[in-house]
Amino acid sequence: MHLSIKPMNKKANLKSCLLFQQDAVSAYWREPLFSTYTFLDKEKGLNSDWKSRKKYITEELSRLYTNTKSELLDKSKFFQTIWNNHEVKVNEIFSQTFKIDCHNLFNDLKADISLNPICPRWLKLKYFTVFYQSNETKFMETSIHEIIHFVWFYIWNQTFKDDYKDYENPNLKWVLSEMVVDTFVKNTDIGHLFLKKNHNNTVYSYFYRMIINEVPILETLSQIYKNSTDIPQFMQKAYEYCLDNETAIRKQML
Repeated sequence: MHLSIKPMNKKANLKSCLLFQQDAVSAYWREPLFSTYTFLDKEKGLNSDWKSRKKYITEELSRLYTNTKSELLDKSKFFQTIWNNHEVKVNEIFSQTFKIDCHNLFNDLKADISLNPICPRWLKLKYFTVFYQSNETKFMETSIHEIIHFVWFYIWNQTFKDDYKDYENPNLKWVLSEMVVDTFVKNTDIGHLFLKKNHNNTVYSYFYRMIINEVPILETLSQIYKNSTDIPQFMQKAYEYCLDNETAIRKQML
């Protein structure tokens, strides 16, 4: 696996941030922009009509982009160096964990350094974003989190031959893929790529609070992983468990 990193341009930055500010998007996803950039007026940005919100956010973030354009470039160069220094180790650990040769897999991964504090990914494009205010540790942990998704769904697709459109929010396969990041961090050498103190901060916060049949769901997934003979079996058993408990899972999200 190889990751190429560059700064996100102005148009793409605005599009990325506005993607999470639309009317249909919950407060869970909309509010981080305003808690990150405290100069933004939350009343204007969160409670106005969409046309007014879009105009206000676009104007403010356009000014921010102008002021941070050089920093985005500097961060992209810095993060590329960090990745290059870790690439061999990452490939070795992922190959060992997923039982496939990752050295020549996904050698065209791309990451943009972005103004958006939320870091989306696009599986088919082999692309994700990283927040520009991240430090070295946060950059690596964000990247590893996203790369787990790429490798997970590569194996999933090879195993079950389904459609990549099924791997996106709100599909249950997406929900499972977000939870299993915790499984791999806590039960494999992938955990060595994260600071120990961050092992309980690798997935969405509501998953850590989620209880199914009186047992934390992340503990159940770890046990399923330990009892599985290989990754495809873990995928099958974990997904069956999620299907059996889908209603309870979705009730506790957000």
